[in-house]
Amino acid sequence: MKMLLIVFRDSLEDEIVVLLKEFNVKAFTELHKVGGTGETGDAFHSFASPGANSMILTALAEDQAERVVEGLKSFRDQLAKQRKGMKIPLRVFVLPCLQVV
Repeated sequence: MKMLLIVFRDSLEDEIVVLLKEFNVKAFTELHKVGGTGETGDAFHSFASPGANSMILTALAEDQAERVVEGLKSFRDQLAKQRKGMKIPLRVFVLPCLQVV
């Protein structure tokens, strides 16, 4: 199994959830108002940095995880093209995952 850790600006939430459903992801955990800073700027849900991130964790079989990652890359690339090369606040990390309970 693989754990996908998907971090994105909360304004992308609806599109990300739809994409997960399209790839038949049946279970995930979502965390809202996640703060942080990175390549696309600050997101601390404050007056100085009004944006916020969300994070989704989902454990998937390796082949499904690969398909979801490719789908998220395609989504990011299409969005960047629409926004004339602007960096998109979407990051995906893949971790080994072992269910123990």
